[in-house]
Amino acid sequence: MKLMQKNYFNTNQGRIFTALILTGILSVASGSIFVKEATAASADFSLETSNEVLKDNVKPNRLPRPVANAVLRDLARRQGILTRELQIIDYNQQTWRNGCLELAQPDQVCTQALVPGWLVVVSNGKEKWIYHTNQTGSAVRLNEKASNNTLSPVQIPVGELPPPLDRDVVFRQISSGGFAGRTYQTVLLKDGGLIRVRIGDANDSERSVRRVSVQQVQQFQRFLERSKFSKFQNLSYPAPNGSADYITYTLTSQRGTVQYNDISQNNLPKDLPAAVKAWNDLIASAK
Repeated sequence: MKLMQKNYFNTNQGRIFTALILTGILSVASGSIFVKEATAASADFSLETSNEVLKDNVKPNRLPRPVANAVLRDLARRQGILTRELQIIDYNQQTWRNGCLELAQPDQVCTQALVPGWLVVVSNGKEKWIYHTNQTGSAVRLNEKASNNTLSPVQIPVGELPPPLDRDVVFRQISSGGFAGRTYQTVLLKDGGLIRVRIGDANDSERSVRRVSVQQVQQFQRFLERSKFSKFQNLSYPAPNGSADYITYTLTSQRGTVQYNDISQNNLPKDLPAAVKAWNDLIASAK
């Protein structure tokens, strides 16, 4: 197997690196937060409606009405729309690490005391906004970086696609960017080999070889089929313009390639997040 792995990477690293040079790296913002879709609460957030949200979302603690109202009023003012056009679709209790609710403005000095509060997600049916609040709603801050809205995919140009997979490879992930600006490739072989290398590592010093069972490989292949991974063939889900220090992920199966980044993963279309999770779970289980 070592010979097969070495031959595979010797023949493929060069052309993958070349393809990556041509590929436009998509942007990402830090601090992305995965948001569940949930049954929406009424915009006026009456006591009766808040009971419905509690029941539907099975929340152990109900979002206080003053917090909900403060968030809705702030967003309505920012967007120039009526509060009745907005819906609270999710919320969770949080403990923020500083007095700025972890959303400091440039040159702002924040107290370092822990602040109990809420993370609140609001939608108008098309877009989503994420708020950090204190416990009472007297302080609310919009997390603009994490408030990414519905993404429209773009077609990856043919000349920017990575090479197709060899016959003995089931799946491949290429991650590139971030603060270090390094590019890593992880491939899953049919026999359960899971190999990770850094592209451009002349000494091959960062290579790691682990394994999963053949049964796990087959289960993963069946999951890709069920989740219709191929319907995302050669699509890219970009991050907002102007973002920096992001990581781009390029996933390739025998059916095609899809590309996303750390922030767009919060707004990926149905089925794709499940495929991403299945791949990450497989990697985490490797020995």
